Amino acid sequence: MSTLLAQTHVMMLEELLTTPKIPFPTLSQLALSNKKPKPRARLFRSSPDLSMQRWHSSSSNAIETSDRTFAISSFGRNEQRIQKFQALTSVHRKDLNLEEAWNTYQDIRDLELPLSSLMAFVDHFCKAAEETYRKSTATDEELRLLGQRLDSMIDDLSTFIKYPGTKADLWRLAIRSRAFSMQGDYKTALENLHSATDIPLPEYNRTPIPYAYRSLMLALQRSKGKEEAMKFLGDEWSNVARYLDSTAPVKLEGPPLSAARQFRTLAERLAIELDDPFKIIEQEHWDKKRREGVGCFFILSYLHQHLPLESRELLFRLKTRNYDIPMRFQLLLIRYLSKSAGSRRAALDIYNSLKPTQHDLLEYKSTGIILYSRMGNVKYMEECFEEVKKLAAPSEETITSLIHGYGIAGLPERSTDIFEEYFPIDEMTGKRKMTPSTSAYAAIIDAHSRRHPIDHTAISKWLADLASQGHTPNQIIFTIVLNAFAAEGDLNSAMKVLEQMREANVQPNAVTYTIIITLLAHRKDPAGAESIFKLALKEGVKIDNRMIVAIMNAHVEGNSWRGVIRAYDYLAASQHIGLSLEVYNTLMKAYVLIGAPFNIVYRFFKRLEQTRTKPDAYTYALLVQSACDAGLMGIAADIYYDMEQAFRENPHRNLEANYYVLTILMAGFLRQGDKVKAKGVYDEMLDLGINPSPITYSTILSAYGNEKSEESMRIAEEFIKTLVAVPEKMRTWTKPKYDLVTPLHHLYGPVMTAWARMKSPDNVERVYQEMLEAGAPPSPGTLTALMDVYRRTFNVGAVMEIWPQIKELGLNLTSKDWMPEEDNPKDGRGLRGNILTVPLSIYIDALSSCGEHLEIASVWKDLRARGFSFDSHNWNHLTVALVRAGEVERAFEVLERVIIPYQELSITSENTRNRNPKSPLMTDAVNDEEGDASAVSKFRDRRIAAQLTAKHTRDIEGFRIGDETPTYDFAYHLHILHQISPAWASWKAHRATLSVLLLAFNRLHDGSLVHATQPNGSRDRHPIANEAQMARDILSRIYSNYPKTVQLVLEHNDKEKHYLTPEQYKEKYRWED
Repeated sequence: MSTLLAQTHVMMLEELLTTPKIPFPTLSQLALSNKKPKPRARLFRSSPDLSMQRWHSSSSNAIETSDRTFAISSFGRNEQRIQKFQALTSVHRKDLNLEEAWNTYQDIRDLELPLSSLMAFVDHFCKAAEETYRKSTATDEELRLLGQRLDSMIDDLSTFIKYPGTKADLWRLAIRSRAFSMQGDYKTALENLHSATDIPLPEYNRTPIPYAYRSLMLALQRSKGKEEAMKFLGDEWSNVARYLDSTAPVKLEGPPLSAARQFRTLAERLAIELDDPFKIIEQEHWDKKRREGVGCFFILSYLHQHLPLESRELLFRLKTRNYDIPMRFQLLLIRYLSKSAGSRRAALDIYNSLKPTQHDLLEYKSTGIILYSRMGNVKYMEECFEEVKKLAAPSEETITSLIHGYGIAGLPERSTDIFEEYFPIDEMTGKRKMTPSTSAYAAIIDAHSRRHPIDHTAISKWLADLASQGHTPNQIIFTIVLNAFAAEGDLNSAMKVLEQMREANVQPNAVTYTIIITLLAHRKDPAGAESIFKLALKEGVKIDNRMIVAIMNAHVEGNSWRGVIRAYDYLAASQHIGLSLEVYNTLMKAYVLIGAPFNIVYRFFKRLEQTRTKPDAYTYALLVQSACDAGLMGIAADIYYDMEQAFRENPHRNLEANYYVLTILMAGFLRQGDKVKAKGVYDEMLDLGINPSPITYSTILSAYGNEKSEESMRIAEEFIKTLVAVPEKMRTWTKPKYDLVTPLHHLYGPVMTAWARMKSPDNVERVYQEMLEAGAPPSPGTLTALMDVYRRTFNVGAVMEIWPQIKELGLNLTSKDWMPEEDNPKDGRGLRGNILTVPLSIYIDALSSCGEHLEIASVWKDLRARGFSFDSHNWNHLTVALVRAGEVERAFEVLERVIIPYQELSITSENTRNRNPKSPLMTDAVNDEEGDASAVSKFRDRRIAAQLTAKHTRDIEGFRIGDETPTYDFAYHLHILHQISPAWASWKAHRATLSVLLLAFNRLHDGSLVHATQPNGSRDRHPIANEAQMARDILSRIYSNYPKTVQLVLEHNDKEKHYLTPEQYKEKYRWED
C-alpha cells in the first residue's frame, strides 16, 4: 500500500510540471540571489547527448584506462544513491527515518534527476515530518530543524519552478507554508498559503491547499492550544469551508477529496474536544454568516464522531440565539438521531419544527420516510411516501426505507408486497426488473428476521432470491441474520453465521462482534465476551467505543467488578473528549448491581448532571432501582416524577417514561406489600400507552406467588390464561432481546416456583404441562422448579429423572466449541459459567438425604470436567453431603481449602489500580490474580447487598463521598466497593452448614463415629472395634489440619449456647442414628 501511495504521489506531481525540460540555473543567476548559493540537484536531460559520453570517449580520443575505470565506478555509486533516494518515497511516512532521508537527499543534491522525483520526495518528507506533531516527546527545536530542512529543499526546487500561477507554483507555496508552520512562523506560513489560495486553478489542482491548512492547525494546536486552532479555522472560513462541509452540493473527488478528509478529520477532532463550542462560535469580529458556518461545522463534527445527542443540543442552542441553520444540516441530524431508539423522539421534534420550501420538500419528505420507518409508524411513513411520489419517482433508498419500516412495524408481508411491486420479476428472463441492490435485500431480510421465532423459511427464500440476481450476501446482510439469532438467544447459530462470513470472505466488523459480545453479556459470560473481542482484534477489526462498552457491560452482568473498572479506565484514558452516556450508564449499572448504598448512586447521578453528557430515561431508571433496593419508595417515586417534569420541560431529551422504569417502581411497591400503589403504577403504564413486557407480568405473578395462598395462586393462573388467550400475532408482550427463555417462561415460571415452595407437586406438574401446551419448551428454570418440588416432597426418583434434562440444557446453552483453545481457562474450569449452580444445590441436597453419595461425587466431577462453575451455595451443600456420607474430615477440608480462602480474599486483596491500562481486557492484565476461575462471587439478593454495603462503608477509613472525592473519577467508589462487596459475604459457611459440622464435631467428641446415611434414610450403625479411639484420631487430625474451620465451628457453638436453652441445645445437637 505504501508503494502504491508513493507512486500516486509521483503521478500527481508529474502533472504539476509545466514543461518537460527546465534549464539548470547559470552561475550568474545564482550570484544574483541574495541567499548563499547551495548545491542544486540537477535535472536529467532527455536529449540524446548521452551522458555516457563523459565516461566513454571515441577511439580518436583515447583516455587512460585508469580514468575510465574511475568514471565507471563513480557512475555505479551515483546509481546506487539515486535508487536509495527513490526507494525512500515507498517507505510509509510513519516509518521514514527523517535523518537518513535528509542525508540521502544531500548525497544526490548535485545529481541529475527528474523534477517529479524530487518533488515527490519533498512531498513525502513533508508528510513524514508532520508526523512529529503526534509525538509527545518531540521538541520545538526538532520541528524547527525539520522545517528549515524542508525550506532548504524548496529553495533548491524554486529556481526550476519559474512560472507563477501554475500548478507547480501552487504546490511550492503550499509546501513552503507547511515548512514555516513547523518553524513556528505562522505569519509567513499564512502569507504563503494565501498566495497559493489566490492562484485561480480548478479544484482538482488545488490538492496541496487543504494539506497546508491541516499543517497550520497542527502547529497551532501544539503551540497555542485547541481553541486558538479553532479560532484560526473560523478566521479562514471563506477559504476552508469547501473542505469541511461534507453536505455541500459541490462534491470533491479524487486527490482533493482525500486531502480534504484528512483536514476535516483533524478539525472535527479538535472541535469535539472543546468543552463549549460557543466559545469559538461567538467571536466578536465574525459576522453572523461566519458564525453560522462554524456552528454548522460543529454540528457535523459531532455527527461524524457518533455524538448525535451533542449535535442536537448544539442545534437547539443555535436556534435559541436566532442563528439560521440550513435545512440540509437539520435533515442530516434527523437521520443520525433516528438510528437510535432513545433519540427518535428528539429527531421527531426537530422534523416537526421544520418548514421546508418547495426546493427542500423532496428531501424533507424522504427524510420523513426514514424517520417514521425506524419508528415503525406506518401511517405517517405512508403519508410521506405518497407525497414523495407526487414530487418524483421514488428512489431505491426511499423504497428500501419503506420495506424496512413495515418490517419494524411487524408487517413483513407488507414489506414483501412493496418489494414485489417495485422490483417485479420479468417473466421472460426470470430476473427482477429495476434490479434491487443488496440494500433492498437487506431491508426485506431484516423485515422477516424480526419475527419471533425466526422465520427460517422466509430468510432462506430471500437469500436465494438475492443469489438469483447475481448478488452475494455482504457484511450488512450477514450481520442482520446473525443479529436475528442473537436476539433469540441462539449463540450457536449466531457463531455459525460468523463462520459462514469467513468462508464467504466477508470480513465481520465491529457491529457484528458487538452483537455477539452483547449476547454473551446477557449470558453473564465475560470470559467468552473477551475471547470474542480478542478474535476481532486478531482479524484486524477496527474496534470502536461501543464494542468496548459491550465488554464493560459483560463484566457488569457477570459481576466481574475489576473487569468493569479496567474497561472504564481504558475508555477514560483513551478519550480526548468526554465519555458517552452509554459508558456512564453502564458504570452506574455496576454500582446498582454491586449493591452500592443509595447515597453513592445518587451522588454519581448528580455529578453526571454536571457534565456535558446529561442523564436519560435509563439513567433515571437505575437511580429508581437503587432507591427501591434501599426500600426508599417515597424517594423512588419522587425521582420518577422528577424525570417526568424534566421531560415536560425538555421534550427533545430522551426522558420519556417506559416500561422499564415503571416495572422497577411497581416491583418495589409489591415487595413492600403495597398493592394499591403498585396497581396505580400499572394503570399509569397503560394510560401512557406503554405495553407491559413479560418481565412486568413476571413481577406481578411473583408478587401473587409470594403470598403463598391458594386464592392468590388461583388469581395468578387466571391472569396467565387471559394473557395466553390472546392470539400470538396480537400479543403486545414480546420476548426481550437476547433472552434465553421465551415470554411464556416468564409467565409460568413464577407460578411453578410458588407452588414448589408450597410443596404441591400436582400443581407444579399441572402448570408445567399447561406451559408445554401453550408452546413453550422446557427451560432450566422451569425444570428446576419441578425438581425442587420433588426434593421438598422426598421424591428422589423423580429428582434423578429430571437432572439429566437440566444438565443437557445447560450443556447446550453454554457450548464453547467456538472459543479458541488459547482462550480456554486452565483445565477448562469455569468455562461454562454458573448456569447450573441452583439446580445443582437442589440435586446434591436430594441425593445426600437419601444416601446416594457416589452419585454426588460422580456429578460433581463430571460438571467440573465440563467447565461449569460452582458458587458458595454449591460448596456448602457439598459440605453437608460429605457429613451425611460419613466423610467428616473432607467436609472440614471444603471449608478450610475453598470457602474460607474466598471469604478472606476481600480482606487481603490489593487496592492497586492501573488508571491507564493498555487494553480493556482483564485477560491482558499482567499481575491481576483473579483466583479460581470456577468461583462465582455473586450475591443472590441485590437488595440485601445494598443494605450490608451501606452498613460496612460507614466506618471505612478513606471511603468518603463529600467534595473531597475526586470528581473526575466516576469509578472511584466502585473500586472501593468491589473490595468490600457483600458478594464476598456469600463466600462463607452458612449457618445450616456450621450446625451440621457442629453436630458431627460433638459426636466425635463423644467418642462416636459419624456414619453414612443409607439409601433408605437410616444410618449405617454397626459395632466397630476401637470406635472411640478412631473418633479421637479423626478429631485430632481435624484440629491439626483445619484450624480455621474448627474456630468457626466453636464460635458457632458459643452463639448457639447463648441463644438456646440447654434443653433446646441438647435437642438440636443430639445425633440420632
